[in-house]
Amino acid sequence: MSTGSAVVDVVVPDDGGRPTGGSLYDRRLVAALGGLGRPARLVPVAGDWPAADAGARTRLRTALGEPAPGRTVVLDGLVGCAAPGVVGDAVRRGVPVHLLVHLPLPAETGLAPGAAARLARAEAAALAAATGVLTTSTWAARDLSRRYGTTDVAVAEPGAPRGPVSAGSAVPRLVCVASLTPRKNQLLLLQALAPLSGLPWTLELVGPAGGPAYGQRLRAAVRELPDASRVRLHGPLHGPALERLWTGADLLLLPSSAETYGMVVTEALGHGVPAVVGAGTGAVEALDGGPAPTAAPRPGAALPPDDPSAWTGALRAWLTDPAVREQWRTAALARRERLRGWEDTARDVLTAIGRPLGRPDAAEHDPDPDPVTALDPDPVTAVDPVTATHRTRRPS
Repeated sequence: MSTGSAVVDVVVPDDGGRPTGGSLYDRRLVAALGGLGRPARLVPVAGDWPAADAGARTRLRTALGEPAPGRTVVLDGLVGCAAPGVVGDAVRRGVPVHLLVHLPLPAETGLAPGAAARLARAEAAALAAATGVLTTSTWAARDLSRRYGTTDVAVAEPGAPRGPVSAGSAVPRLVCVASLTPRKNQLLLLQALAPLSGLPWTLELVGPAGGPAYGQRLRAAVRELPDASRVRLHGPLHGPALERLWTGADLLLLPSSAETYGMVVTEALGHGVPAVVGAGTGAVEALDGGPAPTAAPRPGAALPPDDPSAWTGALRAWLTDPAVREQWRTAALARRERLRGWEDTARDVLTAIGRPLGRPDAAEHDPDPDPVTALDPDPVTAVDPVTATHRTRRPS
């Protein structure tokens, strides 16, 4: 793999085109780096990450490559935190490897205790071996410190482009854009909405399917509602189809039990759509615009992700009280004006890896740097991919 012209190689799991918050972040980061004039490339590595076999670790070793002037690696934590030996070997060879942790490996819902403990040991070793560690929120950085004692974690909060302001719908349209997995907790929404059958609302569940067992439980819960036709399950939506969803959306619901940031929250706010998120998760930071509460009204609410009755009460208030709806909507529009862009994220990453803009870099003078560019949100060209038949299981 030719790496001499790349200042930043963003090494990621080959997710087979399945969109997740982590994969979108990686792609948009590469595009933003290119937009700033900093050559970057996306390098997918196939494997059943994080439960990768020897072949996948060999492909990762190839992707990390050898040291080259100006070259730095940003390595997605789903891959790197599962292969601490490979990370350590690359760093000892002189390759700067900065781990980008989207979600701690043992934080995924449904892991057996033994499996979670093994992932935690691997992740702790990888974090210690890496040149540096990045994550997506102050909440997430504190979580890594709590779990592993990891210090000096750099934060590169996701960007969020501002789209057209939602016009909403005549019948209030609730949307949940998230993978259909236990951690995203869509079952809580159905439990919370069941007592509100006398009020007008519809619910759109949008996202790729997770395991079949959870999908079956979700569909069974929909059928048990007084009016199942109010709930529609979609696969993942992209581009114009996703924009059409936001055009008619009135409220985002994200009841995740664990979330390091929740990019969909700021995506909703970018359309002036308020959100209700799981309290005690990084999604609160996305909602508020920082790790500490501000004096500004909150564009929605943060509720316990294990208490359906709290969600029922908040949704009843929002559905029946025009003043609540107006307050949340006004706060969402104000928050929309303060959203960061992806170029801000890219600058944070460059500073964290020691390659800030304006610093002379040998690789920047390559006459043909071949930067990666992309159209938002999905199509990013992967340069020199490390491929095979195995696919990734990414927490999302």
